[in-house]
Amino acid sequence: MYQDGDFIIGGLFEVQHLKVFPELSFRMEPEQPKCEEFYMSSFQQAQTMVFAIDEINKNPNLLPNITLGYHLYDNCLKLVVAFRAATTLISGTEETFLNLNCTGPPPVIAIVGDPGSTHSIAVSSVMGLFRVPMISYYATCSCLSDRKKYPSFFRTIPSDDFQVRAMVQILKYFGWTWVGVLYSDDDYGVYAAQLFHQEMQQFGGCVAFSEIMPYDNHRDIQRIVAVIKASTARVIVAFSTDLLPLMDELLLQNVTGRQWIASEAWTTSPVLHLPRFLPLVGGTLGIAIRRGEIKGLRDFLLRLHPDSDPRNNMVRIFWENMFGCSFQNGSRDGKKMCTAEEDLNSTVNEYNDVSELRASYNVYKAVYALAHALHDLMQCEEGRGPFSGNRCADITNLQPWQMVYYLQKVNFTTGFGDHVSFDENGDALAIYDVMNWQPSSDGSIVVRTVGVVDEGATTGKVLTLDEDALYWNFETKKPPRSVCSESCPPGTRRATRKGLPVCCFDCLPCADGEISNASDSTECTVCPNEFWSSPEKNHCVPKEVEFLSYEDPLGISLTTASLLGTCFCALVMVIFAHHCACKLQGHFTLNGMYQDGDLLIGGLFEVQRYLKVFPELSFRTEPNLPRCELFYMTSFQQALTMVFAISEINNNPNLLPNTTLGYQIYDNCLRLGVAFSGAIALVSGTEETISDLNCKGPPPVIGIIGDPGSTHSIAISSVLGLFRVPMISYYATCSCLSDRKKYPSFFRTIPSDAFQVRAMVQILRHFGWTWVGLIYSDNDYGVYAAQSFHQEMQLFGHCVAFSEILPHDNNPIYIQHIMGVIQSSTARVVVVFSASSLLIPLMNEVVLQNMTGRQWIASEAWATSPVFRTPRFQPFLGGTMGIAIRRGDIQGLYNFLLRVRPNNDQRNDIVRIFWENMFGCSFETEGKGTDGEQVKTVCTGQEDLTTTNTPYTDVSGLRASYNVYKAVYALAHALHGLMQCEEGRGPFSGNKCANITNLKPWQLVHYLQKVNFTTGFGDHVSFDKNGDALTIYDVLNWQPKSDGSTKLHRVGIVNEAAATGMPPQSVCSESCPPGTRRAARKGLPVCCFDCLPCGDGEISNTTDAIECTTCPDEFWSNPEKDQCVPKEVEFLSYEDPLGISLTTVSLLGTFICALVMVIFALHRNTPIKYRLSDEWSSVRQAEPAEQRAREPAGQGARAEPAGQAKLRATRADRAEDHHGGADRSKDHHSRPD
Repeated sequence: MYQDGDFIIGGLFEVQHLKVFPELSFRMEPEQPKCEEFYMSSFQQAQTMVFAIDEINKNPNLLPNITLGYHLYDNCLKLVVAFRAATTLISGTEETFLNLNCTGPPPVIAIVGDPGSTHSIAVSSVMGLFRVPMISYYATCSCLSDRKKYPSFFRTIPSDDFQVRAMVQILKYFGWTWVGVLYSDDDYGVYAAQLFHQEMQQFGGCVAFSEIMPYDNHRDIQRIVAVIKASTARVIVAFSTDLLPLMDELLLQNVTGRQWIASEAWTTSPVLHLPRFLPLVGGTLGIAIRRGEIKGLRDFLLRLHPDSDPRNNMVRIFWENMFGCSFQNGSRDGKKMCTAEEDLNSTVNEYNDVSELRASYNVYKAVYALAHALHDLMQCEEGRGPFSGNRCADITNLQPWQMVYYLQKVNFTTGFGDHVSFDENGDALAIYDVMNWQPSSDGSIVVRTVGVVDEGATTGKVLTLDEDALYWNFETKKPPRSVCSESCPPGTRRATRKGLPVCCFDCLPCADGEISNASDSTECTVCPNEFWSSPEKNHCVPKEVEFLSYEDPLGISLTTASLLGTCFCALVMVIFAHHCACKLQGHFTLNGMYQDGDLLIGGLFEVQRYLKVFPELSFRTEPNLPRCELFYMTSFQQALTMVFAISEINNNPNLLPNTTLGYQIYDNCLRLGVAFSGAIALVSGTEETISDLNCKGPPPVIGIIGDPGSTHSIAISSVLGLFRVPMISYYATCSCLSDRKKYPSFFRTIPSDAFQVRAMVQILRHFGWTWVGLIYSDNDYGVYAAQSFHQEMQLFGHCVAFSEILPHDNNPIYIQHIMGVIQSSTARVVVVFSASSLLIPLMNEVVLQNMTGRQWIASEAWATSPVFRTPRFQPFLGGTMGIAIRRGDIQGLYNFLLRVRPNNDQRNDIVRIFWENMFGCSFETEGKGTDGEQVKTVCTGQEDLTTTNTPYTDVSGLRASYNVYKAVYALAHALHGLMQCEEGRGPFSGNKCANITNLKPWQLVHYLQKVNFTTGFGDHVSFDKNGDALTIYDVLNWQPKSDGSTKLHRVGIVNEAAATGMPPQSVCSESCPPGTRRAARKGLPVCCFDCLPCGDGEISNTTDAIECTTCPDEFWSNPEKDQCVPKEVEFLSYEDPLGISLTTVSLLGTFICALVMVIFALHRNTPIKYRLSDEWSSVRQAEPAEQRAREPAGQGARAEPAGQAKLRATRADRAEDHHGGADRSKDHHSRPD
């Protein structure tokens, strides 16, 4: 559609869909493109632009004495058509050449459109080169906000980034802090979900679950429904364009009672507006593009009428589609003839429906934005302009970039009351309608506007809601509560639940003397000394002071009770002094081993696994001995490894010469109470018998080896740390024990859990596996390990292809989902953080579905597990690589273990228990063992250990025992360093050394921190500032045995490349060789890229080059494009055959070009036959140029100055020439009937 004017505005609309694209052979006249499926709503948008221009032309206050024209094209939903139309708009190219200068009408000053983001990206990237302003009314891609790529692009619809903020505003308004998220598996859904997570985190909300909507997988749909049902979140946010399969499943399972929040993509979609969905999605809140009202538009639309101008074919096509007729005689499809007298008032469709003007309203605002920018440009006062030299724009030679400048500063309010302006990226102020799905009279769903989100609101209130107009699909008819935890009232404080988001917490009451006077307090405040907390613990009240007299009955009673208590205490003291050598009847006997020495080392081991009967400590009778069962041979081996290490040190003349170490070892029976009692007994030196009033016992131990459990170590070391007694654990891995403030004297010879992730990433880096999958258990171990793994992978530039949680309840739907993810992923390496028990269901499914071709990476929790080392799993898990605690060889330990013999020393009773369990005998003549159970034989103490085959004598895989060995040597080396101190050069106050006869525990801690030695196996031992040993793990490989099962084979240690064989490739993209450059794939991680060859004259001489380098002028790229080589200079003679041929061809080409130029000059008025005609016709709806030129200034509503009259006359002449050529063209093609 076309209308002349002083300034022309271009328009691109998608009115039809291009079905047949013409073949451009340039040998014959091409067929007209066939566009079908006429879109009435899009044609309404185009007519809205015409209406807006007509309204502006009639407004004496906006652009007075200036008439705007328009030139509109249909893009037929094809990028090539849209691009051609855009270039036609800005070039002004006509169908007819009027003269050799090819002068056509002036170019448009701006373009309204294109509605599609893809089209807008392509068109605006070219328009930006010439700074031609382009205002889209429907392109929402956030990428178009890049001012460097699209410097002249604007839009009157908010970017996708803003819709997430708008939806979060609704959540904040109703206090919904605990929500679920569903999103489609495309760029729209993924980017929206990522931004939603960020926005929720900023305002303090939490995401209960986050699920990807599958396209056609019914199992995934069922899994998502199960997640929704299991979650406590009552609000669900959905970013998707297709929710029908999910809603059908929810309806089938009758899942109601959820508040849905709809993104702009499905808020106004009629697909779910059926009566059957009302119980499910009734009350849905969503956001939609701002609806506006345009007065006079409906009457304007109804006045449209086709005319006889063949260039106005789009209006004629509209008319044919509206009334089902045809303007052509003898229509092939039998349609009736159009008379052009049909009545638009009798029609009801999207074209004349102005009740929901959204895209059309954006078109309206875009046209007015251009008009206001042009108006401001023309109001410029010369000498005070914004351009170089304080100049204003020349209205007779308007440059596009000058229009862009004023567009950036546009600021006006529409007749509907909406504020319009653009930010620095060309984005309009975010404004959305808030929609509510409400029931209609026929039981279906009707969408009503109940509020607005306006980031540019002058009141500062972004969200405005009419709560009375809201419909809630709940029995209470009120908005639901959706929080993980209710707010904590005054008098309590928040305590976050471990492993859950910050929104999930418990409310703990403040202690006595503490208060909190605000909701959701994180800490309680201590009352001043003169005050006390109120019963509600929400404010401090003065303490009541009461004076008690000795004459009062209460005073007499308290005095008597105090004197009586004093007498009892004195009497007890006298009795204890008189019987000071009496044996303590309530003493708790611990199983253990003992050897005297100059200095004692304590030990805590879990030799027996279960405390069956815990003694009653009444302190009135002698307690029964604790009954511990399930004797653990491996732990006893670890205890004897400590004995062996001490024996080895005592026999070593170079380490602690003239000093004999002893030991006191206790069994903790895997109970914290027993372990704690053992630790206290070790550091206090208390004996069973009090020998004198000084209560002197043996000297306390200088340090403790153990406890193996993290829970035990936390409790014990927190107490030992108060006295700075060193404690070296050989198996406690909790990273919390690295806190030096809480555990100042704790050390360990096993790496912390924090290090195992780094060790596994080292394996991935070694083999170049940059694209891996991750599976982890749903507990603290798995979650924290997975978080650390993501951080480490990102640190090294690697990528995680997928991240899945193993279910606790072995839910088969979840297991199937994980299997589907693994099989569909291109990652060939899968890392697993889980205990073997939780991994069994998944591995069973791997076998069932025969899924091979994956490289498994095992964490320490299941790398050595025997569960999966059966022949059944070997084809699938064979080749698994994992990390395990470092294995070591201890020379002489095996023989030492075989020399162990029981004796009658009660302090070594654990050896007797071991002997009875090893040989199934008893040292009691009645045939009962130490645990009271009946046995068959009596132990002689001469049984042969060499005939046994148990974990006790197996020294092939010394891991925990090797850590015990290193712990003992660490204490010995620390003590050795302490004893080597030279007086006057010591590390303590006054340069003093430690006194070996009065050794303080903290002095040994000082030397332990500086320990640095190498074991006989070659491992370096030292501790960092947190007491953690240097990280060292064995790298294990699961290899087949002759019987089909799997054996563990150590192939290396962390930081050393010892593995052999050809590892699999697991990268998203192979490395780019020299001669190519990396080009990242859109929407994928940085590990995914394409390798593009360098262009001619460019090279790259490194692997994975980001850019290609241009060769110098005298050089050229070689065929491999990896180096520059000098150009070969050849001289061509006219006598050479090649020279003669090239000269002949050149002369012939010159002659042909001259001939074509002469032909074009002679036939310069012939229309172009091969131009692809866009579907719009050029229709003049203005009066003839001559008539306008003859109108005297001052007639009508507008008077124009001389300069503008000159401008109008110039444009009118050009338009007249244009239409004259068009008339001649029409005569040229006319034929007699």
